Amino acid sequence: MSMPGPIPWEAPTMSRRATDAHEAEFARLFEEFSAPIFNYVLRMVADADRAADITQDTFIKAYRKLDTVTEATSTRSWLYRIATNTAIDDMRRRRMVRPMGDDQPAFANRPDPRPGPEAQVMAATLDERVQRALLSLRPNHRQCLLLSDLEDMSAQQIGDVMELSYAAVRTLLCRARGEMRRALAAEGFAR
Repeated sequence: MSMPGPIPWEAPTMSRRATDAHEAEFARLFEEFSAPIFNYVLRMVADADRAADITQDTFIKAYRKLDTVTEATSTRSWLYRIATNTAIDDMRRRRMVRPMGDDQPAFANRPDPRPGPEAQVMAATLDERVQRALLSLRPNHRQCLLLSDLEDMSAQQIGDVMELSYAAVRTLLCRARGEMRRALAAEGFAR
């Protein structure tokens, strides 16, 4: 009596229609959120190349887990949570590796639409001082401020991203604003 040969195994695959819907949803999310996520991460890490890498990693992770999003309203918070965790992981990894040489971060000057070199120099100086103040904050304070003031998220949405209660977000935001005021004062901004 002979043993039957191996049973051919076929990997489960999504139907073509489900795959197309998955791709379309991801394309929509990428189109809508890639620029805001990049800008958010850029403010967290202050390096355009790192921000681009983190943004790419964020969307790769989001693509893999897209089927886990249950509500359209939670998509934004879900993406920002992925971006936050990816940026924090990157910062932790880089904290363990110290580059030799200049320890000062490089700041990218954003284009200034105002005319005249004086205005451009003043704006670049102002941007650099604000960015330095922002980078001097504790990471969770910086994250909370960025989500609130630049990404215009509510305390509830920030809580979803940072996995904190509403009250904890309000407290953290108050402390972060106080720390930012002190950091700006140290940069020469008057109250």
